[in-house]
Amino acid sequence: MKKFLTFSLAFMVGISLSSCGMSQGGDLKIFNCGEYIDEELLDAFEERYGVNISYVTFDSNEAAITKMKSESFDIVVPSDYAIEQLMLSNMIKPLDWSKIEGFTKDDLADPVIKILDQLKNEENGWDFLSYSVPYFFGKVGITYDANIVDDNDVKVGWSVLHNEKYRNKVAYYDSSRDGFMVAFKDLGYSMNSTDPKETEEAFEWIKKIRETTNCAFKTDELLSEMPDGKYALSLMYSGDAIYSMMEQNDDVNLKFYAPESGTNVFVDGMVIPTSVRNEELAYKFISFMLEYENAKANSIYVGYTSPIKSVYEDLVKEGEEFYEYKDYYHVTINEKDEIFRFNDEMKVILNDYWVKLKLS
Repeated sequence: MKKFLTFSLAFMVGISLSSCGMSQGGDLKIFNCGEYIDEELLDAFEERYGVNISYVTFDSNEAAITKMKSESFDIVVPSDYAIEQLMLSNMIKPLDWSKIEGFTKDDLADPVIKILDQLKNEENGWDFLSYSVPYFFGKVGITYDANIVDDNDVKVGWSVLHNEKYRNKVAYYDSSRDGFMVAFKDLGYSMNSTDPKETEEAFEWIKKIRETTNCAFKTDELLSEMPDGKYALSLMYSGDAIYSMMEQNDDVNLKFYAPESGTNVFVDGMVIPTSVRNEELAYKFISFMLEYENAKANSIYVGYTSPIKSVYEDLVKEGEEFYEYKDYYHVTINEKDEIFRFNDEMKVILNDYWVKLKLS
């Protein structure tokens, strides 16, 4: 999961309100990541039901899970692998879809259904929809400036990040999870590999990026640096890529490509914790966010792809917000694409490798 985060004054004020003033009390307590919602929708929900919302923010799934162990929330919006961890830890409740008004699983966009069915049917799979309602989804790929980078170079796949032609112009996402995903997939392995030899091979693959292109390790800075043309290539989430394209300078021509060797498809979802204080109102909020106009407004505000079929299809029509970016807003699920799985042991191993990488 990568969120549509900016560091404007308005954003910082929003965080201040969410983390402090709004987090005390409230009839409905929502735990979400940064500006991952159109705040006007929070106001509209409060007005419709005559309630107060306490909107609390987190900056990572791991931080959210830690806080959930000591604080009660009614709605939480984590990523797929974090939802799996919460399920295994009995920290979230199974969903009662009969309490979700005006929406069924059949109203989800086809790519969402496809990747979640794949997750459910794989070895040791689990049913995402039994515990969570999809909120946004997307995939990781390569964002590149077509004025500098040859399209044919990118089409070779993830190994374009090793291309010496782009030395000092490559940004790599500063995350052990995402960083190893790319290496695993380019090497032909599952991004959820637990094999020590495959992991060591992936580590060497990542080291090669540093050696050949002297890559920079970045996160949210890319939202301003890619549109400004600081880097020619970067690892990026699809929603952030679209945002960057919308903000790019006149002399920058950004494109997005997800290699056929496979990538991470993420699905963030709304879950109800076992510590829920107002379950009835939680279901009303889920139903509210699934209403067509609300889901559409939220997707436009956040910049990520809606999992709701009608919104997914309409927002790329001529005259709509993402018409010019329809090839990126629409998420194609390829055979080798995967969802991250929760594995606490591998998380520690990959983090240790990442520290070693940054120190080398």
